[in-house]
Formats: sequence, C-alpha cells, structure tokens
Amino acid sequence: MKKLMATALTLTLFSATSALAVQHGTSHKQMDEQCARECEMLLRNCAQETDSLQQKIARLNKELAKGTAVYTVDELKTLEAKLKEANLILKNLMENR
Repeated sequence: MKKLMATALTLTLFSATSALAVQHGTSHKQMDEQCARECEMLLRNCAQETDSLQQKIARLNKELAKGTAVYTVDELKTLEAKLKEANLILKNLMENR
C-alpha cells in the first residue's frame, strides 16, 4: 500500500512539474519576443537622439559651467576629460578634411 501511495504521489508531482515547465517555456518565449521588440524600438530611437559632436561639446561646456554647486570635484574632472576628448576628436576631423 505504501509503495502504491509513493508511486501515485511521484507521478502526480512529476506531471505537475512537467506542466509548469511547459507553461514557463511559453512565458519565456513571450518575454523574449517582447524584449526583442523593445530593443528594436530603442535602437531606432537611438539614432534620432544622438547629439552631434558640436552639440556634445556645447552640452559639456554648459554642465561644466554649473561647477561645484551641482557636481563633485571628481564628476567635474570626468566632464572635463569628456570635453577634452570631444574637442580632440573635432580637431582631428577638421584637420583631415
């Protein structure tokens, strides 16, 4: 009798686990499709939202002008490094025309 109960319990648990796995697989596939659509939409918008090099330099200068009232010293150093890099890229592009 105990063996019969153990077998029945095992079969019940196994069938429930299989059903959950199938349901999880379907749910996972739907999430992958949704994620792919969102990524595609973000990539399309990314090209439209990028700044030109001149816009980036102007934005960095504007942020640097705020100074220590808004940014820490480390953050200002990071902004200055980004500005220096953007100016160098612009200079190289202008020289290679």
